[in-house]
Amino acid sequence: MDQEIEALLEQKLAEARKNTEKALAYMARFGIRPEGEVRLFYPPESRRTNIDRIPYSRNVREVVVYQTEPGEFSAVCPYSGLPDYGVLRVEYVPGSWLLELKSLKYYLISFREIGITQEEVTAIIFEDLMKHLEDPEYLVVETVYNVRGGIRTTVVVDSREQRKRSKST
Repeated sequence: MDQEIEALLEQKLAEARKNTEKALAYMARFGIRPEGEVRLFYPPESRRTNIDRIPYSRNVREVVVYQTEPGEFSAVCPYSGLPDYGVLRVEYVPGSWLLELKSLKYYLISFREIGITQEEVTAIIFEDLMKHLEDPEYLVVETVYNVRGGIRTTVVVDSREQRKRSKST
């Protein structure tokens, strides 16, 4: 194997091990021990951050919706090391920008190796998309995860609710 590639793999393995150890230490503070196999994962900071965008200059008001198919969106549960599969739905009315689909897909795929809670991944995606869209009329990011332990988790972050919240504080 090429030395450069080998060095890169060693770096990625060390990063994944460090993040996994941090997650295990955090769990231990609450008396939680992983069940079954412990698997390595990467921190949220290692996700892809670039999402290309396309200028939007139409005078019509469009509602844009992107929704993944079941099984297409996943991240790693930092407590169990198992994949969390869900459907991700993004809805927005563009201001100056549209999200470019191919780069959005690569961005979403980058979460497959990330150890992150269902709630946190939804908030991070919302923040990242808001940063790239800059000025949408509104943005909603919703994740609906597969049932786990008899519980279905749905997380919604809506810019309209965020604005209400910031006005009241």
